Amino acid sequence: MEDSLKTLENAARLAGDKGLVRFTRFLDPAQAAQARQIARGHGACFSAWGGYERAERVIGCYHPPQDDIKPEEYPLVCLHSRYASRFCSITHRDLLGAFMSLGLTRDCIGDIIIVGEDIYLFASSQTAGYICESMSSAGKTPLRFVPLESIPPMPEPNGTHFSSVVSSLRLDAVLAAAYRLSRSESAELIRSGVVKVNHIVCERIDTIVAEDTLLSVRGKGRILLSSIDGTTRKQRIGITFFRYE
Repeated sequence: MEDSLKTLENAARLAGDKGLVRFTRFLDPAQAAQARQIARGHGACFSAWGGYERAERVIGCYHPPQDDIKPEEYPLVCLHSRYASRFCSITHRDLLGAFMSLGLTRDCIGDIIIVGEDIYLFASSQTAGYICESMSSAGKTPLRFVPLESIPPMPEPNGTHFSSVVSSLRLDAVLAAAYRLSRSESAELIRSGVVKVNHIVCERIDTIVAEDTLLSVRGKGRILLSSIDGTTRKQRIGITFFRYE
C-alpha cells in the first residue's frame, strides 16, 4: 500500500517532535512534493534519494534539522540484469507487469533504467532479495536480477536544450517561452489548473520561476528551466530550457 497522507504526517511528526528518522516507501514526484510540504508543517526536514541524481521515484526521509542523511543510509538497492536484445525486446511496461505479478506494489520499486541490454532496477531493501529469488522472466524474456555493490552512472534523460529570452521570470512569461505560446494563452492555461510547477498545480500567473524548476502542461509534456543565463542589452533575461522526450 502506498504511503498515505496520514502515514506521512505521522513520520513528519516523529521527526519534528521526537527527533526520529523515518523513511518512506518510494514516492512519485507529486507525492515527494507533498511530503516536503508536510515536513515544513511539523518542523522536520525532508530529504529524498532515488539512487542517482534526478531520479524520478525516490525514497523520502523525515529527519530532525541537525541530522545529515547520506545516500548510503537510504534503504534501497540497485539490481541489475541483462537480456539478449538480438532475440527479444523488453519495455518498462513488461518489467512493471512482471513485478506486479510477484505481488509487489508500485511503491516497492523505484526507477527502471534500460540501457542497451542492461536493466537497472532500484528497489527497496525489504523487497530486493525477494525480486532476486523470485523473478525469472518478464513476458518471454529470461531475466535474473542481482544486487550491485556500487551504482554505476545512469544515462542522462533524452531530450533537447533550447534557449529563449523573457521580459521577467514570472510564470506566465516563462511558460509562454517554454511552450511557444502567447502571454495570454499561457495565463489562461495557468488559471485553468493544467500547469504544474515542480509537480504541484500552480494557478498564479505571477509566481516567480527559479533555475532548475520543472514545468509541465497537461498534454504538452515536461520542460525544465535548466539555467538563467543573464540579462541582454535590452534588459531581457536569457534562459535555457530542456525539453524531455
